[in-house]
Amino acid sequence: MDSFSLIEQAQQRLFEHTLMLSTRLEAQQKSSEALLNDYTQLEQRSRIDPLTQLANRAWLEEQLRERFALCRAQQRTLSVVFIDLDHFKVLNDRYGHQAGDQVLAQFGSTLSALTRAGDLAGRYGGEEFLVLLPDETARTAEHFAERIAQRLQASPMVQVGHESLYISVSIGIACLDDGEFDNEREIINAADQSMYAIKRAGRGGIAVYGRDLPSR
Repeated sequence: MDSFSLIEQAQQRLFEHTLMLSTRLEAQQKSSEALLNDYTQLEQRSRIDPLTQLANRAWLEEQLRERFALCRAQQRTLSVVFIDLDHFKVLNDRYGHQAGDQVLAQFGSTLSALTRAGDLAGRYGGEEFLVLLPDETARTAEHFAERIAQRLQASPMVQVGHESLYISVSIGIACLDDGEFDNEREIINAADQSMYAIKRAGRGGIAVYGRDLPSR
């Protein structure tokens, strides 16, 4: 066999080997991308409350901790809106837990529709919800809360038979500008206190910490 034929064979083998390596590399890359995609989806699902499709409590608390520290460091404001669905236990007892779940899911959709990019709405537990509003003052957070109340007055959450179920909410607001909050737990507690002031007053209203309640 002459040297030219040997070179041709060597080139052919090199080409076949390169093609095989390329095919393997492509397969490995696709496998890695699939694994990364699965991991990303799993991570996202771990942050979401499955019923309402909002952030779950763990993700809310983690994000509030980070955003609270960032806003404090950059001297920016931050408002926390604490929402409790009024008479939810009565609704569950009267119409059943399936209707209650439908109300929670629909309320989650309502919050999603009313929040903007950069806000974070989530289910804090049971029928309690939390919304984080970076760069929003107590006044603008109150306007946001009013839009929630107006939407609930205008639209039923679910239809049970021939009956339309409307709900009201008790809302408490705390703003980083309006209190000497040392950490994110204190601002949540302040919003929670304001919400409970509304519940004690008869439910279905909005209270702002530091304005509607005495300071700590």
